Amino acid sequence: MPLKIHHLGRSQSERIVWLAEELGIKYDFVFHKRDPLLAPQSIKDLHPSGTAPVIEDDNSPFTKNKVVLAESGAIIDYIIAAYGEGRLARTPKDGEEYIQFLEWYHWANASLQPTLVRILLSRRLANDPEAAAVKMAIAKLENAVSMIEARLGETGSYLVGNDVTAADIMAICTLTTMRGYYPFEFDEQKHKNVLAYLKRVGDRPAYQRAMKICEGEDFVPILGAKAEQFVFPY
Repeated sequence: MPLKIHHLGRSQSERIVWLAEELGIKYDFVFHKRDPLLAPQSIKDLHPSGTAPVIEDDNSPFTKNKVVLAESGAIIDYIIAAYGEGRLARTPKDGEEYIQFLEWYHWANASLQPTLVRILLSRRLANDPEAAAVKMAIAKLENAVSMIEARLGETGSYLVGNDVTAADIMAICTLTTMRGYYPFEFDEQKHKNVLAYLKRVGDRPAYQRAMKICEGEDFVPILGAKAEQFVFPY
């Protein structure tokens, strides 16, 4: 296949495989094992960013040449435009859903994901769970989860409306796989909409296929209220 998706084990690059499975497009999959925790040289050789996801498109419909692209949002936009016929995105013609899509799609990587990274960094630097920086980071994460809980209470299904969009694909890994790095829990009453949302996503055949492709048959996605920390190497 001309399109090749590079996935780093247990990382946000699962988004791109899930996207491709939802769209039903053909692609080659390349798995990269962590070394032992960070990205290996094989990822660094692909793109100067040295991070996953990365895609290679040997014959881009836009340039007619090979394209190598990093960054989740850029890759999702590219694949939807090149091979998805606009599916899983929203446009100005969709009215209110377009506004919601813009906000939640960009919020997922600009605000939600960094809150988790901030906790991990502040805990390591402070080495004290009661340190002010750690408590501030946790408060930001709690606020982010509250925002999602409220939004899902409005839609009753997904972040933008009644069906999955790229906004969900961007957000879900922070609420699932990334909890293996910082195993925060959801309250079964306070976060009932979030937990129902995770189950709804977990029941999607495309998501199930993507997770098996990314992490193997034995991997159990973190879709419940509790989470256990990953042990590396795995």
